[in-house]
Amino acid sequence: MRLRCAVVVFALSTLAVSAQENRTELGTISQVASDSAKSSYKNSMLLFPLIALSTETNWVFGFASAYVFKTSKKDPNLRTSTMPAGFLYTLNDQIIIGLGAYIFLPKEKYVFRSENTFSKFPDKFWGIGNDTPNSNEESYTFTQFFINPSLSRQVAKDLFIGGGLDMQNVFKIKYDPGGNFEQDRVVGIYNRTDYFVFGLTAVAFYDSRNFIYVPTRGSLVRIKFTKFNKALWSDYDFHTFDIEARKYVQVKPNKTLAFQAFGLFTFGDVPYRNLAILGGNQMMRGYFGGRYRDKMYITTQAEYRFPIYWRFGGVAFASAGQVADHFSQFDFSRFHYAGGAGIRFSVLPKENLNLRFDVAYGDRFNYYIVLAEAF
Repeated sequence: MRLRCAVVVFALSTLAVSAQENRTELGTISQVASDSAKSSYKNSMLLFPLIALSTETNWVFGFASAYVFKTSKKDPNLRTSTMPAGFLYTLNDQIIIGLGAYIFLPKEKYVFRSENTFSKFPDKFWGIGNDTPNSNEESYTFTQFFINPSLSRQVAKDLFIGGGLDMQNVFKIKYDPGGNFEQDRVVGIYNRTDYFVFGLTAVAFYDSRNFIYVPTRGSLVRIKFTKFNKALWSDYDFHTFDIEARKYVQVKPNKTLAFQAFGLFTFGDVPYRNLAILGGNQMMRGYFGGRYRDKMYITTQAEYRFPIYWRFGGVAFASAGQVADHFSQFDFSRFHYAGGAGIRFSVLPKENLNLRFDVAYGDRFNYYIVLAEAF
C-alpha cells in the first residue's frame, strides 16, 4: 500500500512461531546460509498486526500474514511456497482484503498462482493519456472483486507453460458529474454503475530465481495473453498482452543489482479498471498509482540493494515509464522519470522477513511501507 504522509506510526509484532530455517520467500536482502539445506524444514504461519497514519487515509488498521511451506519436505531443491493474506481498514472507510498463493508442487512439475482481492476504495483520476495536467485531479469510488487463478506445467528446466482465468467485477461506481469521466466517455464508467469481465489466459514463463519474493540471483521472463469475450459473460470484448523481464545479479556478498522491464498492451473495448496504469508501490514509485492511464504502458527500473548495520539494509532505485493509446505514440521524449531510496529492517532475522520503507520522487514525494520488495 502507498502511504504518502508526514508521520507514519506502525506496530509490527509476531504472533506465530516462524519456521526453523535460514531463508523464506518473504522480505528483502535475503541470504541463504551455507548449511540451510542441512536443516530440517518446518512450515510456518506468520501474522503481523499493522497500525499506520497518513494524510490520505487517516488512521489505518489491519494485518498481514503468510503461510510459508513446502509441498514436499523430502526435496531440498524445491522452492518454498507461500500463501500471503491481508486485511486493511481506514477511517476514510477504505477496505482492502487480499489472499494470494504461489505454490510449487512436488518436483516443481506444476506451479499454481493466484491473486484474489476485494477492495472498496476512494481513488483519483486525472483523465486518459500520458500528458494529463495535475489540475485534472478528481475523486471517485468503486468496489471490486478480482480473481485470477492459473496453473502452469514445467516443460523444460525452469520453463513453464500454462493457463488460467481472469475475472473482475467492478460495482458501486460513483463519480462527480460533469468531470473527466463524462467528458472522456470513459469505457466501463460513463453511464454505468458496474461492469463484469471474464477472460481466459495463456502464460509462459522462464524462472531461474533462487527465491520468489527476495531473489539475489537468477532471471524471470514472463509472457501473458488474456482474451475477454462476451461469449464468456464478459460485458466487453478486448484482449491484453503483457511481457516482463527481471534480472538479479549478486555483485558482492550481501549486495544485489536488480533490473526489471515491463510492458502491458491492451486492444479493443477496454474498460477503465483494465487499462494500463503508471505509478504505485512496485513500478514507478514516486507517482500515484494511476496518475497516468491508457491502453498501453512500458516501464523499466533498476535497484541496488546493500546491507547497512545489524538488521538494517538499504536500497537506491530509479525508473522510467510512459503510457500511450497506440504503439506509434511511444517516444523517448514522453518518458516520466522517478527515483528514490529506502531502508529495510529485518523483523525476523531467521526468516529474513523485512519491512520496506521507501521514499521516492516522481511528480511529488511519496512514501511507501510494504512487507515485500518492489520486484
